Amino acid sequence: MKGYRVYSQIKQLQEKGFSKASVAKRLKINRRTVTRYWGMNAAEYEGQHISRVKLLDEYQEIILHWLTEYPTVSAAQVCDWLKEHYKADYPERTVSRYVKELREAHNLPKAQEPRAYEAVPETPPGEQMQADFGEKWLPAVGGGRVKVRFAAFVLSNSRYKYLEFQSRPFTAVDFANACRACFSYMGGVPRELVIDQDHIATISENYGDVIHTYEFEKLRQDLKFSVYLCRAADPESKGKIENVVKFVKQNFLENRVFADDSILNTSALEWLDRTGNAKLHGTTKRVPSEGFKLEREFLRPLPEPMLTGTEYICRTVRKDNTILYDSNRYSVPLGTYENQGEVQIDVKNGTLRILTVFGEFICEHMVSPGRGMLIKNQSHGRDKNEKLDRLLDSANALLGHQVPQFLRHLRYDNSRYARDQLSLIESLCGKYGLDHTLEAIRACEKLDLLRATYVKDYLKYSHEVPLPKPAALPVSDRKYHITAEKRPLDAYMKAGERR
Repeated sequence: MKGYRVYSQIKQLQEKGFSKASVAKRLKINRRTVTRYWGMNAAEYEGQHISRVKLLDEYQEIILHWLTEYPTVSAAQVCDWLKEHYKADYPERTVSRYVKELREAHNLPKAQEPRAYEAVPETPPGEQMQADFGEKWLPAVGGGRVKVRFAAFVLSNSRYKYLEFQSRPFTAVDFANACRACFSYMGGVPRELVIDQDHIATISENYGDVIHTYEFEKLRQDLKFSVYLCRAADPESKGKIENVVKFVKQNFLENRVFADDSILNTSALEWLDRTGNAKLHGTTKRVPSEGFKLEREFLRPLPEPMLTGTEYICRTVRKDNTILYDSNRYSVPLGTYENQGEVQIDVKNGTLRILTVFGEFICEHMVSPGRGMLIKNQSHGRDKNEKLDRLLDSANALLGHQVPQFLRHLRYDNSRYARDQLSLIESLCGKYGLDHTLEAIRACEKLDLLRATYVKDYLKYSHEVPLPKPAALPVSDRKYHITAEKRPLDAYMKAGERR
C-alpha cells in the first residue's frame, strides 16, 4: 500500500545517510511525514497501521461487496450507506482512506461510466452557427498579466470562424454587438445559433420556455434566427465551437503579448485569414475559407441597416471621456462617461465615427497613424474662455467700465490665473469700496504694476484702519510689569567667538 511504500523509502534513504529535508525533497512529501516515520521501526509502524484501519475492519466484507458489485461507487456513497444501513457514523475522510486502501489491496479500481458518443450528421450549408466564450491570461507589454476574453463563432458546415476579443468581461450588449460584427464579417445570418445557457444571452430556461436577455432577444428578433440552447453542463453538444476555443488558445493566444484590445482584434483577424480559416480541417478535409465560398450563398441576407459592410465594435468610455482605438485615445464630449458607459465605433475610409449602442451619432475623428497619441476635438473640452469672458464682463461692470485696459491685461496676460486675478479685484471692491479700488488700480497702472496682488497691497497699506493700541497699565501695579532682561550685542558676539 502507498503508506507502507512511503515508510519503506524513508527508511532506505535514512540508512543511506540522507537528511530529513533531503528525503522530503527527494520523495516530494511533507517534512512532517518524514519526521513521523524517522524513528519508527517496522513493528511500531505495523501496530499503528493496524490500529488505524481497525475502526472499519468489521465492515470490510460489506464494503468489499459494494466495491465489487458497484464499480462506480464513491467513498462518499460508502460513508452514506454505512450510516443508512448500519448507523455507523465515521468521518468521510476516514472512510475515503479505507476505501482507497481496499481498492489498491484487492485491485478494484473505480470504474467510470463513459458517455456514449455518436457521429452527428453534418448540417446543411447556412443552417447552423455555434458560439461560445473563452479566456486566457496573457503577459502585458508594461509588465504583469491581463486576462483577455473572447467570443468565438463557427459555421457548422464550412467551419468558417470569427473572433471578438476584449480585456473586460462580456456583457449582454457586448455579445449582441459581437454577433452583429460576426454576421457583417460573414455577410449573412444563419438560421440557427447554438449557445450555452449563459447569463449573457439567457435569463431563464424553464423546461423549454426560454427567456433571453433584452439585448440578445432584440438581436434575435431583428435578424430572425432561432436559438438552440445547450443543456446545462453539456459542452459536448456543441463540440465544433469547443474545438475552436481550444484552437484559439493553443495556436493564436499562446505566448502572445497583450498591448490593447484593438491590436489584439486586428491580429486575430489577420490570424483568421492566415491560419484559422486557411488551414485544412482535420474532420471535413476542407479549407474553411474554401467551404465558406459555397456556404455564404446559403446564409440569409443581412437587414438593410447592416448591408453597408460596416463593422461595429464596442468600446468602453474611460473616466477622462476618451476611448481607445488602435493604441490611441480619441475624445468624446464631456459627460459621455456619465451617460454612455459604452459606445460603438465605425471605422471607414480613415474616419472613426463614435455612436451610442443604439446607433445614434456622437462625434467623429480622423484616424491617426501614430501610436500612444491623444486625438482631441477642442469642442469636447470645457469652454474656459467663455467663462473667463463672463467674469471679465462682470468685473468691468462692477468697476463702472473705468479701467477696462487693466482688466483686459489681467484676463489675457496669464490666462491660467485670470480667474484668480479677476475674482480678487471683485473681492477688493467689496471690501474697500469702488472709489478706493479705482484709486489703487490707477496708481498701479502708473507704476506699470499690472497685477491684482499689487492692488491688494496698495489698499492694505493705504486705506486699512490701524488697530487701536492697548491701554497702558498703571505704573504702580508692578506685577503687570515683567520686563525681560536686555543684553548688549557685545555679549552675543563674544559667545559666537567662543564657538
